[in-house]
Amino acid sequence: MEKIKMLKDLGLRIYNDKMITKEVEGELVNQDEKEIREICNRTFGLGSPSPENLHLFNQFLVETAEVIAKPRVDAVLGLIADVSTVPAGAVKMYKLPKTTEGKFLFTAKGTGVDLVRLSPEEVNKVATPQSMTYGGYYEITTFRADPVKAFRDAVDSLANAKVEYYFDKVYELIASALANGDIPENNKNVGSNLTLADFQKVEQTMIRLTNGRPIFVGDISLINHFANLIPTAQKDLLTDDIREMLREELIPTKISKTVAVSIPNTWIDDKNSKVRFDQKTGFVFPGAISGKKPFAITEFGTKRQYSELDPETEQVKLKIVFESDVTLLNARYFGIIKDDSILA
Repeated sequence: MEKIKMLKDLGLRIYNDKMITKEVEGELVNQDEKEIREICNRTFGLGSPSPENLHLFNQFLVETAEVIAKPRVDAVLGLIADVSTVPAGAVKMYKLPKTTEGKFLFTAKGTGVDLVRLSPEEVNKVATPQSMTYGGYYEITTFRADPVKAFRDAVDSLANAKVEYYFDKVYELIASALANGDIPENNKNVGSNLTLADFQKVEQTMIRLTNGRPIFVGDISLINHFANLIPTAQKDLLTDDIREMLREELIPTKISKTVAVSIPNTWIDDKNSKVRFDQKTGFVFPGAISGKKPFAITEFGTKRQYSELDPETEQVKLKIVFESDVTLLNARYFGIIKDDSILA
């Protein structure tokens, strides 16, 4: 365990460009860069790596990526979901408002739901851990050529893969809720070339739930569409801080009374024409909703990693397996805005 901790600390220093240097015979030597080169040489330098060395190296990547991914998960998914980690085998209970019906509950694998009435105010649902997997691959040659850059790129890719994996699960649950008609009509506005008034219809529904400032999560193109309507539709209502924000920031963070946050939605083709998630659809959530976020994400225990080496291509395929529960708790507490005219 101590060795894993030392490797994780080394990985974080490398990723965050805070590597340790030491003066040796009048010259500054980057100790951490030297260390990762030695690790790569021990792992890959003599051809086919031993299973033990390869496993330790991949654990080095995974442990670092987990630390890097956490603030990314919290920053966006934390706005719409209660995110937590519990020990393996633990019982995780979700507390739901009494207005929530069983039909609004979905788990990642579509398992059944058992509700127990606790009081007139809330019911409980037990989180059901399901086996989930994500991963990627890397070339050994990249670590031989430039281990620092290769390490940063690999950690970045793994961290992003985890965030995107959870977004995939959230989108699946929303699609199920839409297909089943579980989302109230007042929570939805679908059309083309939507106006600020169209946006505000859903916004007002969210405000009435908690009297807090709503949060709008969507693609940057969709956010910009509505943000660009503010100067003309609400010119007299613009405050100085919003004017400053629109002038100086790349991504506007306020639309009407709502805070807007863009999702990580990268290009998935070489022509920069397709994105991973639907750019036309955004989601609105009520603010000031302590204990009433629409989603819950719970991870159980630690992650396991498995790898496979292809000697022909010198590629290492890395698979990360863990137990998690992703649940849509209450369809009343989120809205959907879809504008079919939005392009990526």
